[in-house]
Amino acid sequence: MKLGQGRSGPSWRAAELRVLRPGLWLIAAAVVGMLLVEVWEGSRLAQLSLALGQDRTALELARARLAFVRADRERRATRAETAPLAARWGLAPADAKQVIALPSEYLAAGVTPDRDGEPASVLAWAERASRALVPEATARVRAQD
Repeated sequence: MKLGQGRSGPSWRAAELRVLRPGLWLIAAAVVGMLLVEVWEGSRLAQLSLALGQDRTALELARARLAFVRADRERRATRAETAPLAARWGLAPADAKQVIALPSEYLAAGVTPDRDGEPASVLAWAERASRALVPEATARVRAQD
């Protein structure tokens, strides 16, 4: 009998190696694959959420810019410019009673009439102070989301 080098058994016996089962490798590969898919889905969801947030921000900026441009256009448009457009589009007051012609003194905003050198009364000073301290209530448009 011939003994192998450093072996305790005969040489004709095959060395017993640990048999790696292919089923375990397959299960391990499937688990790793599922984990990778889960990580990929999470990163994709984060990417889409970030893109959605950026798009919403851009939309809000565009809406704000549109509102500013519309308000600026309406401020600059005079009645003489808009009257032909209104007539062409068929826009008119529903009732003739709705048309009001005001004197220009009523249309000037923030201009105080001259008092011919008379000093302002205490009541006028109090009114000015109250307007400076407490802003007047204004109607605001609700955000439509």
